Amino acid sequence: MIKFFRKIRYNLMNQGKATKYFKYAIGEIILVVIGILIALQINTQNEYRKDRVYENQALTEIYTSLKRDAQNNDNIMTNVKRRDNAINYILSFLNSGNIETDSIFMYNLNQSCLDNKINYDKGAYETLKSKGLEYIKNDSLRSLIVKTYELSFPRTEFFGDEKRSDLVFEKKGMLLEKLLDLDIVAQDKTFFILESVTLNTTEKRTALKRLMYQQIQLSRRYKELLNRQLIYINRLLIPLGKELRKSET
Repeated sequence: MIKFFRKIRYNLMNQGKATKYFKYAIGEIILVVIGILIALQINTQNEYRKDRVYENQALTEIYTSLKRDAQNNDNIMTNVKRRDNAINYILSFLNSGNIETDSIFMYNLNQSCLDNKINYDKGAYETLKSKGLEYIKNDSLRSLIVKTYELSFPRTEFFGDEKRSDLVFEKKGMLLEKLLDLDIVAQDKTFFILESVTLNTTEKRTALKRLMYQQIQLSRRYKELLNRQLIYINRLLIPLGKELRKSET
């Protein structure tokens, strides 16, 4: 009987040790899990901060790029207005009935035929797109950025180039060929072409008028596209500026 009770006591002691070890193991596992969760949380926070830093950098670059586009837009508009003044000078010259031209006339003729290409800087946007547009957390802002660079700007550039192709590249060359007197001068075995204009024929005066009217159409088209592009720029600049100011606080 004594042996029986000793055996029971021995088994109870072993069970107590097992329970103690089991609780200890569970505690260790819980500590490891908590440590892993804390590490994951810290890592997630670090990644979030990195994403926000990059988002702010990307938005800043796009904002700066749009500012340059706005300035470039103003420069092109200034050139278009300068060309309009030159066109008006040429038309006034024609209406006066003058035949002999001078250096001032040639200067204005060159100014009236200057071409301007409407374009935009898409480098900052392309960089963002390659890294991932999802960096922009503001859904409406991200959608507006994509719409501006994938649809609005390319459309303006396309129609600008199309109009230049119709009014400048195909027809201007033919009209200038009718208009200009080409004098070839040889000097030291090198040939120089000196361009001058003597408006002494109906064909030349008609060609010049047609050229000026085409340039007027091109100027009108340029102004429409430039004004439209400026609307696109400002439409994106305003929410971009608000988002950047929000990140500063």
